[in-house]
Amino acid sequence: MVEVKLFHYCDRGTYLHRTHPMTKLFSLLIFSLIISSTSLPGVISVFVLFSVISWTIRFPVPRYARELRFFLFMAVLIATARTLGGSDIAVVVLVVLRFATIVFMGMLFTDTSAPDDIARAIGSALSRLPRIPGYRIGATIELTLASIPLLFDVALEVSQARKARGEGLWKHPIRRMVSYGTSVFELLLDRAQQMEAALTARAYRVDAVRPHFGWSAIDLIAGLIVMLLAALIVIFC
Repeated sequence: MVEVKLFHYCDRGTYLHRTHPMTKLFSLLIFSLIISSTSLPGVISVFVLFSVISWTIRFPVPRYARELRFFLFMAVLIATARTLGGSDIAVVVLVVLRFATIVFMGMLFTDTSAPDDIARAIGSALSRLPRIPGYRIGATIELTLASIPLLFDVALEVSQARKARGEGLWKHPIRRMVSYGTSVFELLLDRAQQMEAALTARAYRVDAVRPHFGWSAIDLIAGLIVMLLAALIVIFC
């Protein structure tokens, strides 16, 4: 069975992999605010910026071509709904490009950030605040990020099993969609139980104190560059 690669961490040792997860989360927050409030040129600028970043770290976009078909379908669906709703072409392009940029940023973040590192970074940062269960929050985010690729894996596994049985794509489409969704949900619950059993066997505790994730000069440089680029996009776009 072909495993889904989208939203899986891949250690390639690039500068973005060595950057502190909180720095990357801060950058995603800044650029997410920008693309949600700026015009089309601003969104294009952010998309081009992340395209350049992906090129510098040799982000393997072709490797994800199969999984990206789902998001392509969603983009077409969004564009169709907007067009039927009476929006002009500029608004349709803006909305679709915003969606594509958000997906792109999420792909880069999950590809370059290990869930354990994210949990350590968030946990150590929030644990310094009074009455905030930082490590519990970090562990919750870690498990959530681990569940996203699990969902894609399960969906692909069910799809391949149905194709192997020779099920027709357009024969009884409504019944097939309901049956497909039910199968995915049942298998997902089964995988979740297996994950729970594995974590219990390892004595996994959500409140366990984890080693701090260290900062480096890369984070300072990255933070300054992000603020500079964000300011330029806001001013000129």
